[in-house]
Amino acid sequence: MLALAVAAPPASAAKPCWRQLQDDWVDDGVIQSIYPLNCYREAIAHVPNDLAQYTGIIDDITAARQRAARAKVRRLAGVNSQPQALDRPGEPNRALFAKGFDRLSPDNADSFPLPLLILGGLALLMIAAGGAGLLTRRFRTPKVPG
Repeated sequence: MLALAVAAPPASAAKPCWRQLQDDWVDDGVIQSIYPLNCYREAIAHVPNDLAQYTGIIDDITAARQRAARAKVRRLAGVNSQPQALDRPGEPNRALFAKGFDRLSPDNADSFPLPLLILGGLALLMIAAGGAGLLTRRFRTPKVPG
């Protein structure tokens, strides 16, 4: 029995397509690959609440699904045209500052957000500074005999 457990190859746990799609969006805010159409619907269903509330991930997934559906129709119709680039009209070029923050950002949708860690650290630092001020004031005030 032990020989079977040791000799058995580990099961490969590939990410589901909806998770790959979300990770593609988290990488740079753009869905660059084309996925099967059912992946887009599943990705929208599995979007975490914080991403749904504070980002445009659902709109971006919907737009990418429409592009994928158009590409599929073109392919079925025999139209041999290259898909259009994923340019967003009206969006400025990304500066060096934004690219630097992208390198610090999480790599997938399940990562703990870096801004939340920074805010938590600042909150702890402010609490420590307030406590230090309170202690110094307490030790500096002269004690009046009662």
